[in-house]
Amino acid sequence: MQREITDKHKIFEQDGKVMCAGWSRNPVFEYNKEESKTKGKHGERDCYLVSSDDVALYVSVENLRNEFIVKVAVADLKRGGVASDCVSKKSFFNKLGLSEFDSSCELMFSNKQIQLQITNTADQLVLKCDFIDFNGNKNLYFNIRLSKLEGECLHELAPFERDRRYFYYKQFMPKFLAHGIIKVGGLEYSLEETNSRAYFDYTRFSKPRKHNYQRLSADCIIDGKRFSLCLASRVGDNRYGNENCFIINGKVTKLSQINVKSTNGRLDRPWYFSGGFSAVDISFKPFTVKGEAMASQMGKTTVVFGRLLGSINHIDCDTPIVLDNAHAHMILTEF
Repeated sequence: MQREITDKHKIFEQDGKVMCAGWSRNPVFEYNKEESKTKGKHGERDCYLVSSDDVALYVSVENLRNEFIVKVAVADLKRGGVASDCVSKKSFFNKLGLSEFDSSCELMFSNKQIQLQITNTADQLVLKCDFIDFNGNKNLYFNIRLSKLEGECLHELAPFERDRRYFYYKQFMPKFLAHGIIKVGGLEYSLEETNSRAYFDYTRFSKPRKHNYQRLSADCIIDGKRFSLCLASRVGDNRYGNENCFIINGKVTKLSQINVKSTNGRLDRPWYFSGGFSAVDISFKPFTVKGEAMASQMGKTTVVFGRLLGSINHIDCDTPIVLDNAHAHMILTEF
């Protein structure tokens, strides 16, 4: 069932249970974690993917109850290769909680190895980072401005079927242009708004158990139009929808059940995605370097970089969307 929500709704009722469930193309869900009855078990994750034809930068900031984690990966899409690292800090009583996207705020995190600053204002996001001994033997620096664009995004809310106090709330927002610089080791990458893009993946949740989660995403230009993809395994109650969608030039098209065939843990092998009567028929083929998948392992998260092959046929599209060789990535994590 795909239930689209169009009216404003608070997420929680007075007893702390999820009030409604479904998905929206606009920000109609009003989230206040103080209204939840399981707030001591909350998790928060803000994930950014900045990309051009030459480079992809993955940044994830996670507040998991009593631990604050920063994960960073840089993939060279032109020469091949990926470097990654992560740092963590115990954060008792949620002292380092993440702020909400719709408010102007600033996140500062630092230790002896990293200084990370993320600033959110009405019209832009700014990501700044100095990371010493990144990947063991490199220094990483980036300073990137993300300009916000108008357009629809995916907002998805699901309770847990046996206890509606537990929930999973997601926003997938591929609505940014990127401008700035990335330096890692002896390499330097320049990002211009004419050829660089970024998405923001926002997740808030409270879960009674751990989940293995996987998501295929892309954010690229196809036939002169911006194309973004989100195909994900879900947590929560499957009756109320899923995260599966694609977005073309700021317009969301929802997808229903997607069948996934993987390769039993072989990261260098393709993944296959299908749905409907040949409506979705695509594969994700990882990039490889010397026979090994171009992937980064950061704690319980693995990011695999590669490209798409195949097409999407949908009633809202005049012609099939051909995805051949579009850059994409898989995120595999446990939380």
